[in-house]
Amino acid sequence: MRWGRRVALAGGLAVALSWAGTAPALSDPLGSARARATALRAQVDRLNVQAEIAAEEYDAAQARFGDVVARHLLAQRQLETAAQGSQAGRAAAGSRVRALYRAGGRLGLLSTVISAPNVSEALNRYHAVQHVFSGDAAALRQTETFQQGAAAIEGRLAALAAEQTKLEREVTRRADRVRALLAQQQTLLAAADAHVLELVAQQRAAAEAAAAARAAAQLAAAGPLGNVAPSAVAQRALAAATTQIGKPYQWGATGPASFDCSGLTGWAYAQAGVSLPRTSRQQWLVGTHVALGELAPGDLLFWATDVANPSTIHHVAIYAGAGQMVAAPHTGALVQQQPVYLDGYIGAVRPTG
Repeated sequence: MRWGRRVALAGGLAVALSWAGTAPALSDPLGSARARATALRAQVDRLNVQAEIAAEEYDAAQARFGDVVARHLLAQRQLETAAQGSQAGRAAAGSRVRALYRAGGRLGLLSTVISAPNVSEALNRYHAVQHVFSGDAAALRQTETFQQGAAAIEGRLAALAAEQTKLEREVTRRADRVRALLAQQQTLLAAADAHVLELVAQQRAAAEAAAAARAAAQLAAAGPLGNVAPSAVAQRALAAATTQIGKPYQWGATGPASFDCSGLTGWAYAQAGVSLPRTSRQQWLVGTHVALGELAPGDLLFWATDVANPSTIHHVAIYAGAGQMVAAPHTGALVQQQPVYLDGYIGAVRPTG
């Protein structure tokens, strides 16, 4: 019985200590709301990055699908051309056969050589007959070539059709992944009360201000900004991007009504006459890589989940100068000019073209 009382007393003490430890949290509703806001912001930010990565993969799949469709259409046109050529070859061969028949066939043509009045005329007739015979052989070879080409194109069409079907499924799967992540984010936000959401907004504003301050210090340490003059192409691209400020972000969009991050940079450079690849990861590979202290307006800035691995790039913006950039940030945001931040920054590229 004494052992049982000791256990009961120890259990009661543990419960009491446990309640004592949590009492401040229970008596501090503001602290509890702040903690919930911090956790919610971390979850939302993580889902934002995951959605950006998923959108990047969707863009890449969509670009591959578009390429396959274009190649499929080209192969169809080539097949039509081959079929027309084969038809023309068969028609030409048919007319030759009819002409030969009217002339008495090959033997009839050769007999004209024999019946020539003199050697000179015989040679002329012989060369004429040889020309007819060689034309028949060439027409036959051409028809065979067209038929072989058509067979090869048909094989390519079948392969492209299979690849197109596969990519259609991949595009759908990637799109579903983006939608699922965004729906998860919306569910989290909808479940939070107004006070927590207000605290999230305050925390986010403070975090962005701190990130901008850190970036400004790093940019200043890297070298005086404005030393590198932008090219005329870069100026035109930046000017084009600036005209889109206020347009909504939409994953998978390339403008002009809405944009995702690489859709905006690609559209802006297209207005300057430079064609960029579709995704931010592909855009990283086009142009000259520049150091932080050598940034010029129009340079592309990139962010990755692993700054040592370019294959994890998920965001791109266009440098506007003076520590500012124009970006299509994420779902729910608008194209905007904002301070450069360097958390997750992997580097910059100066597109050439």
